Amino acid sequence: MPIQQPTPPFRVQIVVNPDQEYFREVVLGVRHYGFETGRLVFTDRWLKHELADLPRVVKRDGVTGIVAAVHTPTMETAMIKSGVPVVNVSNSMRVPRLPVVTQDDVAVGRLAAEHLRESGCRSFGFWGQAGTSYTGQRWQGFREGLAGVAAVQRAESRTGEAPARTFARMCRWLAGLERPAGVFAVLDSYALVLQRAARESGWRVPEDLAVLGAGDDDFFVEFERVPLSSIRLPSRKIGYEAGALLDRMIATGERSAESVQLPVGEIALRRSTDVQFVDDPVVARAVRLMRAQPGVRVDEVARAAGLARSGLQRRFLQALGRGMREEIQRVRMARARMLLSTTNAKLEAVAEQSGFASVQRFSAGFRQVMGVAPGEYRRRIREA
Repeated sequence: MPIQQPTPPFRVQIVVNPDQEYFREVVLGVRHYGFETGRLVFTDRWLKHELADLPRVVKRDGVTGIVAAVHTPTMETAMIKSGVPVVNVSNSMRVPRLPVVTQDDVAVGRLAAEHLRESGCRSFGFWGQAGTSYTGQRWQGFREGLAGVAAVQRAESRTGEAPARTFARMCRWLAGLERPAGVFAVLDSYALVLQRAARESGWRVPEDLAVLGAGDDDFFVEFERVPLSSIRLPSRKIGYEAGALLDRMIATGERSAESVQLPVGEIALRRSTDVQFVDDPVVARAVRLMRAQPGVRVDEVARAAGLARSGLQRRFLQALGRGMREEIQRVRMARARMLLSTTNAKLEAVAEQSGFASVQRFSAGFRQVMGVAPGEYRRRIREA
């Protein structure tokens, strides 16, 4: 006689440590799926000591499925023994036995490499977390993105290592990089410590060292005196898709669903990578002027540099592979994207602070480069 499957709404438990913003957003995504579809209802959270006997609390609360951040083989085994479908929202396990919903971490590494490479860094560093799958995948993408450009120095935080020892290793590791350098840390929290280690080791961020994190955690990115550029991860969307996958698994009785990787494609730009490293001192001064005054015109840049426009244009092409007008446009667009994604400033203010003569020119130029209007870009970023 076939086993009768439960009918929706399904009773679901979310087992996630909410200390990190990433996982708080995942929780909201799962709950959003449940509220929007009406197919999931949520039980009261389980206390930490209750996780030691999952079959008992699953039966007690009538739970038919679990979304969990599973970081260790021991926890994974316990989840499998719970007797109900489980979807994992942590990409820490190297060889997971549960279906995982996460971001494309190889793409995260490639995006980091592309961003730091465009900044003109002379050397590159990668700081990961030992033993985690997402570190390995981000390292793969980072290395691929810098193939043929430069060697990359890699180091990792180690489980159980004293924070003071990790900090000392960071300082020694930074000393092995050639200035100007670009460093990608797989977590914003690591990038924050790297910025402190850089400052205490005599590095200036971003003038000597561009630092990029991942996660765009509201607390960390604005914590240090130099705000942190960070790769946005689709954490709330991950939660939503995890809820949808768990729904299908419960409804069909499936236990071996395939994992899901969501695309990543946006960096929240802030001051920690707001730099363009250039060997030509004249071009370097001109670039600094463009970043300090994004509304500056090409003729004004040439006058400030003390060169004819044609001569300075040739030096830009030799140093950066692009002309002055193109560089001004890149600076303006980067400033606009940063303001749209990290502030509530009105479009008029965004246009002015990004160097555009009017909001109309700003909107037209932004649409031409980004493919969407500024307001739509802001809406999509916030929804993501």
